[in-house]
Amino acid sequence: MPEQYSEFSDQLLIEQFQQTGNKQLIGELFKRYAMLVYGLCFKYLKNEEDAKDSVNDIFELVLENASKQPIVYFRAWIYSVSKNHLYKKTKKINPLETTELKNISEKFMENEVDLTLYEKEEQSELLTKAISNLSEEQRTCIELFYYQQKSYQEVASISGYDLNKVKSAIQNGKRNLKLFMEENSTQHEG
Repeated sequence: MPEQYSEFSDQLLIEQFQQTGNKQLIGELFKRYAMLVYGLCFKYLKNEEDAKDSVNDIFELVLENASKQPIVYFRAWIYSVSKNHLYKKTKKINPLETTELKNISEKFMENEVDLTLYEKEEQSELLTKAISNLSEEQRTCIELFYYQQKSYQEVASISGYDLNKVKSAIQNGKRNLKLFMEENSTQHEG
């Protein structure tokens, strides 16, 4: 697979795939999310072989459907495809499994977004400065959730904030970080 695809954003890859039908483009996208999809499948199915089979099935679904529908955020779309596949595959979902899938979905959707975009050294310094400018509540929740990989429930337990406050602090903190990064990265570059 050509190296240049690894430099493409998810959005560019999906747009190019939809225009050209080049399967290498969708392959690059799937490669980026294969471990997250596998993790979701394994946590839900609790069997390595079933999880691997499901990842293969999901890849086929991605190939089949990615050119047929508008996809704004590939990560959210592949999560949705994966979740629907898991629901159909099991058909015997009990409330406990549904709750577990919901908890897994929180981690899948929230982890590794936004913050991983700032891995270059100068961006990392800027991100550290951005985090220090957050309110104490937002900073605590962001650090526990992203850097210590804690779940919402674990962040609530550690911080003493209720679950809704934790979710709100993470959401608002992410928005504030993004705004700070956007405002300061253009000044930083120029």
